Amino acid sequence: MTDVLHLDELPSDVLLLIFDFCHAFDLVRLSEVCTRFHGIIKNDVCWIKKSKQALVTNQSSKRFKDRCYSLLQLRNKWHVSQNWKDGKYSKRTYLTQKTKLMPWLQLTSNTLWWGAGTQILGFRRTARFNPIEPIFKVDTNDSDVCRFVVKECIVLGGFRDGSVRCWDGLTNEEIFNAQDAHASDINAIDMTSDVIITGSRDRTVKIWATRIYNNSVPLAAVNLLDRIWSLAADPTGLTFCTGSAGNNSIPPLHIFDIECGKEISEFRHRWRRGAGILDIIWNDPQTLLTCGYDTYIRKWDIRTGTCVGAWADPTDATVYCLSTDYRYTMVSGTQFNGESVLWDQRKKKFVQLYQHRCSSPVYSISFDSCYLYGAMDQCLFQLKFSGYGYEEKNYRDLF
Repeated sequence: MTDVLHLDELPSDVLLLIFDFCHAFDLVRLSEVCTRFHGIIKNDVCWIKKSKQALVTNQSSKRFKDRCYSLLQLRNKWHVSQNWKDGKYSKRTYLTQKTKLMPWLQLTSNTLWWGAGTQILGFRRTARFNPIEPIFKVDTNDSDVCRFVVKECIVLGGFRDGSVRCWDGLTNEEIFNAQDAHASDINAIDMTSDVIITGSRDRTVKIWATRIYNNSVPLAAVNLLDRIWSLAADPTGLTFCTGSAGNNSIPPLHIFDIECGKEISEFRHRWRRGAGILDIIWNDPQTLLTCGYDTYIRKWDIRTGTCVGAWADPTDATVYCLSTDYRYTMVSGTQFNGESVLWDQRKKKFVQLYQHRCSSPVYSISFDSCYLYGAMDQCLFQLKFSGYGYEEKNYRDLF
């Protein structure tokens, strides 16, 4: 009688090669077959390749990891990623108020930053996050914040009266207050280690030294003949991109040299009049992501000046804001019903849609591997995807 070789008797390296061809769902089932399979599949080696392909939870970019509250173990990434795709999450709502505002968010690993009206607040992120007592709070009392950015514990804001103000994010101490930086609303602002870049409704973009004062003169100024809605400095700190309202014959998307303010390139495209760009993200030093009134998310290759990817909002809504993990994942905030949409850059169709059943747009959005935060006109929402037993809220099939 010939001996029968059983699967669980194969060497571990051979089993790892076999398991490498299995879907993650099948690996979870195989881990329940016997103690040996469970031990092999529990090991991170079995999940290395699959974790790099996961949506939301790949955590491969340093910029993304820097805003993650916690880093996931490789074998946990698939479960959390599936929750994102299946619409399985718990929802909580914070900062509810009667006054309608247009808030902006910034997310770091230990702090959630929220700015609207005359306030900018910072809340400590914990396992039981509850924004009651802010660890950072400024109230200007005299002008509304339009946009702000947080980098290296420095909070930099652009205001409706055209001023630029800066605070130490650890001590709340005001570093400077430049009252006359622009003649009107500062709708776009960013900073590098060397300069501050501001864009305004007065149609100008200005580059300043890292600290600016009331009598400061910008290092460079550019008049784009159109309202500036967004801008972003590239990860290398050498160039920056601006997005305008798209109300004239000039393309709304431009690249400039940070050092001198000279235009490097403009993106020729069949722009629809009024298709302003409301948010810009550098996916990497060679590619940009933009969104706005034309209801599309677009990916641009700055080496060729062309659009290399486009994703249409499923409800044909204005896309107000965008967040990315700098790899495959994008989440957009849209005009209607408090909707946020999950996208995979490798696919043309959206992956999942999260509805909040209200009339407000999502004005600002940010996420890490386990949490999604969105700012609406009267509240801040948090979706948590890392738990078990969540009820499925699958709105994808409605479209």
